[in-house]
Amino acid sequence: MIRLLCCLVFLSIATARAGMREWKSADGTRTLVAEYVESENGHVTIRRQSDERTFTMKVTELSGADQAWILEREKAAAAPSPTGESPVPGGAAEAALVPDADPALADLLTGDWERAEAHGMKYRLYGDRKLRRSNGTGYPLVLFLHGKTMDVMTPSEPWAASAFSDAKNYRRRECFIVVPQCPDENGWARSTGDRVIEIVQDLVVRLPVDKSRIYVTGWSMGGSGTFYMLSKMPELFAAGMPVCGGWNPAAADRFERIPVWAFHGSDDDIVPVDRTRAMVKALTAAGGHPKYTEYRGEGHGIEGRVYYQEDGVHEWLFEQKRSG
Repeated sequence: MIRLLCCLVFLSIATARAGMREWKSADGTRTLVAEYVESENGHVTIRRQSDERTFTMKVTELSGADQAWILEREKAAAAPSPTGESPVPGGAAEAALVPDADPALADLLTGDWERAEAHGMKYRLYGDRKLRRSNGTGYPLVLFLHGKTMDVMTPSEPWAASAFSDAKNYRRRECFIVVPQCPDENGWARSTGDRVIEIVQDLVVRLPVDKSRIYVTGWSMGGSGTFYMLSKMPELFAAGMPVCGGWNPAAADRFERIPVWAFHGSDDDIVPVDRTRAMVKALTAAGGHPKYTEYRGEGHGIEGRVYYQEDGVHEWLFEQKRSG
């Protein structure tokens, strides 16, 4: 009995340290036992105890007691160190927020395109072995969305996404590259998009990711998916690069401040070029400053030209950084 009590006390202490607690919705109708992960810009991320699934929600969706608890955590994180020094970007306090890779995921960082599955979705993950250890600030993460009918799980490398893992390119721009496999031909929106976002959020928590440098790009159906992801989670991404895609121009005001460089071929007979033109026009009207490159006389298959040949495209993407 004494041993059991000691174990319970130890588990209680460990749980408290991990930030595991019962959370309650603002209306008091739902509860969830989960671990606090982080909070910023009015949102909080927690990891459910039962299946380690992560959720990001508005702080105002939680009870007053939970909101007060989060506020205290944020105050403690922002408080000066015992030496009287405030946390500064790149300093020890910030580095502590970007830990080494979760051991379960570290095994997938091999310098090759590894296969994984989470949240009911298969995906490929690329990262060099050295990315298992944090560099203090974390490494960028690129989310690549493939086109319709494409299989990214079978080939040794997932199509155009391999431009980011190319040895010459990767030496200058080390990053995590995530390429999910769409389960059908219905696109990257709705429940499929939700699962992709859940995968990215998990990786952000469990890998040394620089949260200010998360990018999304894709071709064809993936180009449309890029616009969708930016409109769905504008607070997650630092930039987007849609290729031969399009989306609802009415959604442009959700992400007009996010840097976008869009590409399309003028003679595309699969996805009409007017779809990208309309999005660029809508983003500009909303106050954004999107870049747009239209290849005259080119059709739908421009992904190789964009990802492998376009001058400055990788430099531009990795220069973008989300503030706040």
